[in-house]
Amino acid sequence: MTAKGIFCLEGIWDNDLRKRSTVEPILLLLKQRLGIPYIHRDCATVHEFEFYLSKFIQATYKKYPILYLAFHGKEGSIMFNGRESYSLDEMSDSLKGKCKKTVIIIGSCSTMDIRKQHLKSFLSNTGALAVCGYRNDVDWMRSTAFELLLLSELQHNIFDGRGIKSIAERSNRLAKSFRLPDSDKNIDFKMVSIADSC
Repeated sequence: MTAKGIFCLEGIWDNDLRKRSTVEPILLLLKQRLGIPYIHRDCATVHEFEFYLSKFIQATYKKYPILYLAFHGKEGSIMFNGRESYSLDEMSDSLKGKCKKTVIIIGSCSTMDIRKQHLKSFLSNTGALAVCGYRNDVDWMRSTAFELLLLSELQHNIFDGRGIKSIAERSNRLAKSFRLPDSDKNIDFKMVSIADSC
């Protein structure tokens, strides 16, 4: 099966620019170990984010059907510099009808903590096969480790209705093995796909 490329947009994790946290090492590992190509760009502002979203939907990048967004977040939005937010509704408008055969990973705290029907509308509007992320606040290291495994799991099935159902089942099971630090609770990860009932 041809490797599914990853198009990663990442925010700034810390106001202290001497601290360089980034998810790019896991992308490099996936490329070296599994031959998965990737594009990685930093986005400090909403304008940069919208610019790169407009690139993602171009035919030039159709071999990168995994949109991986690594940002701070809050309910229904991703965050920039702790001040600016960009809602899933805004993202849906930017990607309207342009995400056929894609999966969108939102690697940010609590962004998915909204009604499932809202997420189904997001899928319907964008045309994406699935959207996934966290419904709670997560530890950066553990969520990044989970996302490494998730990105690998996405390689095992064709991106269609049947394939995404299988991926969603395995991914949701995998998340149950990741606990929050000093807690008996798991990360609250959820993948919503076109194969789900409302």
